[in-house]
Amino acid sequence: MKKLNRIKSLWIIPLLLASSLNLHSQVYTMDTLLLREVVVTATKTMRNLTEVPARISVVKSGLIESTPLLQVDDILRYTPGINVNRSSGIYSQRPMVTLRGLSGDEQSRTLVLVNGVPVNTSDEGGVNWNRINQFDIERIEVFKGPGSSLYGNNAMGGVINLITRKPSRPQEILGAVSYGTFNTLRQDLNISVRSDKGYYGTVSQYFLKSDGYNNIVKEKRTPYDIARTLEEIGVSARAGFDKSTWFNWELQYDIFRDKRGEGYQIYTPEGCYRNFNTNLFRGNLKGNDGTTRYDLSLYYQLEHYYDINERLRGPNYSRYDVNSFRKDMGTLFNISRDLSSKNTLTAGFELKQGSIEGGDYYQTPRQTGPSTQVYDTIFNAGKIKTVAAYAQDEHSFLDGKIRFIAGLRYDRVSFSDGEFKSTDPWNVTPELKDHTWSELSPRLGLRLNFIEEVSAYLSYSHGFRASILDDLTRTGYMWVGPKYANPELGPESLDNYEIGLDMVPAKKLKFSASVYYARGKDFLYYVSTGDSLFGRPIYIRKNVTNVYIKGAEAEIMYEIANGFDLMANYSYTDARIDKFAERPDLVNKYLKYSPKHIASASLFWKNRIVNASIRGLYKGEQFSDDANAQKLDGYFTMDLMLSRDLFKNFNVSLDIQDLFNNRRMETGEYISPGRLITGRVSFKF
Repeated sequence: MKKLNRIKSLWIIPLLLASSLNLHSQVYTMDTLLLREVVVTATKTMRNLTEVPARISVVKSGLIESTPLLQVDDILRYTPGINVNRSSGIYSQRPMVTLRGLSGDEQSRTLVLVNGVPVNTSDEGGVNWNRINQFDIERIEVFKGPGSSLYGNNAMGGVINLITRKPSRPQEILGAVSYGTFNTLRQDLNISVRSDKGYYGTVSQYFLKSDGYNNIVKEKRTPYDIARTLEEIGVSARAGFDKSTWFNWELQYDIFRDKRGEGYQIYTPEGCYRNFNTNLFRGNLKGNDGTTRYDLSLYYQLEHYYDINERLRGPNYSRYDVNSFRKDMGTLFNISRDLSSKNTLTAGFELKQGSIEGGDYYQTPRQTGPSTQVYDTIFNAGKIKTVAAYAQDEHSFLDGKIRFIAGLRYDRVSFSDGEFKSTDPWNVTPELKDHTWSELSPRLGLRLNFIEEVSAYLSYSHGFRASILDDLTRTGYMWVGPKYANPELGPESLDNYEIGLDMVPAKKLKFSASVYYARGKDFLYYVSTGDSLFGRPIYIRKNVTNVYIKGAEAEIMYEIANGFDLMANYSYTDARIDKFAERPDLVNKYLKYSPKHIASASLFWKNRIVNASIRGLYKGEQFSDDANAQKLDGYFTMDLMLSRDLFKNFNVSLDIQDLFNNRRMETGEYISPGRLITGRVSFKF
């Protein structure tokens, strides 16, 4: 906390400043409606949407700025095919953002990139969405369906690529200060510069603090349940050069420090809390002569996770502290060349390594004899390495009316240096063995564009994912509760078949729809062992023989009048266990946290008096356990944002999340904070 306070003191002056919000940005442009949006994530080459045989959603800066949000994943809730689980709002410890029904408590099946670099941790596959500053984001590209032919492990459900802003002016200063419900204070500052010679730099910083709320329903509260609180700060610095043909470069360094209250206190002065202190370094080198393009990235991410836990079981008090170091690093290289005006070849390789060293260190003794006590320790460690190569060929025929893509990737994933030591009375000490898994991930796609107003595609893709380190090595507590390690886990795979349609039936109207069927093999899934610990079921990860996922998505965009826009979408998902020889009682059960129905609608009104946006979301019922015995009710929520420009450089806004205070439960334990009202003052020079 001393380091956090030192960083905060450096930025006390900008607390009087205000964000980069500017509601005069268009929510979407006519280029988008005409399917001319350029994307890079789906093929690792710059392509219009009509050239990609897959379903891509693009969230542009105008839409981000027009949405009431406190975290970047708030905007993704309104994207079709995405399920966001943030049960305690901004106070959630580890939000989950998943794609297309692949179990909403399993972040590791959705690969998340920031400027093309993965930020999923190897130990649990998670992403700390809390550390991503939404006001740094220029656009978000969501590639749905298995992306393993290009991205390998973690991309079994798809890829979310967050692309940050790049300085475009000689100098620019953006700032904001906001205040809202639960004494929530946020401050933002961004300073950027650019020279005529192509050099640029930017430093962005934010600070967020809140007194929080009690997220335990009143009927289940104990005298030890208190408000969940948070205090966090993030700083990101980038410098680069982009005026060369072959040697454009960029360096990035991010620092994130936080303290997130668990909402539980017995004896510890500050109650239970967690830190997700993170450092990220990224280096990028790229070039392009118009025919050949290359992109080389190096990254290193260190997350120091610290957690204080205390519990009272009857008259027995216990406390243990979690202290772990999660390291991820890698080298990514991609090259593409236009062999002709109708043919592009793309290839690349990846070298990645993730590791975990962590333990639970008990601060209270356990009685092992009449006069003997022991302070228990549970320690786990391991490494997972990936060596991969891929190639992709893109062809166009009949003047671009038909486009065909074929890709293949080879992954070799190795688990090694596994270690588990425990003095705790779990009485389970698994034998950790080295493993190596190999997989070929093909992809085929066809896009048809016979008229400008209609485009259709067909695709087949294969997804692949090896187990996370925690499931191979760690016996202890995770988000699922108490669990056993299973070092015998094998990888899982998914075959996805999909058809999609895009139409512009009128000048200001766009309609998109997709239907898909996916079949998973050796699906990695938490199932109850039948044992319990302190009244809670103990889980273990198993390879389920087969699962299937049937789904459909539809989206409409309509410019009703000048400055008055409508967006609406609907997602249907039927995700179930199809075959499980070891547990036939789970056959035909729905996957956990996979609602059948999600729908949203948004209205954006830009005018001279007050710019307004209102967004509504419905999420259907879902199950929170493997046996489908615990059902979470569906819910509806609505958000509102009002904004007005003052003078030339200032803007004031009012954000209201959960307008009708419809408090809901997205897990079996925690209730949402309800209505959150935030006022913001921002400036831009």
